[in-house]
Amino acid sequence: MAAAIDPEKLACDLLLFFATTDEEKALKAAALARNLPFEKIKHPDLGEYRWLGQVGSDRVIAIPPARETSGHVVMGEFGRLGTAARAIRFSRGLQAQGIVQLGMAFGVDPERQKLGDVLVSTSIVAYDYRVVRGLQSDPLTYETDYSDALREAARPSLVALFRAEEKRSSSRTFAIHPGVLLSGAARVQSRAFRNELVAGVPSGGDEIVGGEMEGVGLLAASRETDHPIWCIVKGISDFADENRDAVIKDSRPIACRNAAEFVLSALVNNQAAR
Repeated sequence: MAAAIDPEKLACDLLLFFATTDEEKALKAAALARNLPFEKIKHPDLGEYRWLGQVGSDRVIAIPPARETSGHVVMGEFGRLGTAARAIRFSRGLQAQGIVQLGMAFGVDPERQKLGDVLVSTSIVAYDYRVVRGLQSDPLTYETDYSDALREAARPSLVALFRAEEKRSSSRTFAIHPGVLLSGAARVQSRAFRNELVAGVPSGGDEIVGGEMEGVGLLAASRETDHPIWCIVKGISDFADENRDAVIKDSRPIACRNAAEFVLSALVNNQAAR
């Protein structure tokens, strides 16, 4: 018979979601460096998660990558193991009031951004929601209209938490870029498509700073339209261009590490500032 789980480890204030084993390794290293636990919990209904205990003012639990029975890691927002389904299940099962999706993302401006810089979502744009129209003048040609793409704001209190942390340190080795994140199912490795997205999606007047694959699934976890519970914090691992595969092996660990350290630092310093 399985041992009973400590009741204190069955609920939290904040969930940390990540999608890959590299992101999990980075968060674990950042937690252990701060003498935080990273205890594996096997919940009979929800499955596995990692308990970090009290981090600053918040009780924190991390949700590891989803895997098929074959062991294959599942990325993206779709399906029973996608971020949408898992965010609903874990946030309600563990009574979480907030979710931070962390890990790695692509940047959009290699002249102003660098690999390892950290992106903080003030909102996301679900760019898969678009209209693709054939042209009457040439039926073999089409145009893409992103004007109706869904744009959703992140949780204001989480954005404020990370903006406050951005201002605290001048010795950080990476920059912080708050702004709009593009979120969709495509694995983008084309600067032409990246630039099309940046130029075409409605940013709401804020700067588009990057893009990723999982965040749009978090929209399903918000219980009310005007009360989002999520924010995305990810390090830049590439610039969604043809050079992506040449750099990501070295840049991915740095991007994941910087995002994890920034989030934990923000949580710890938030309590100290009170």
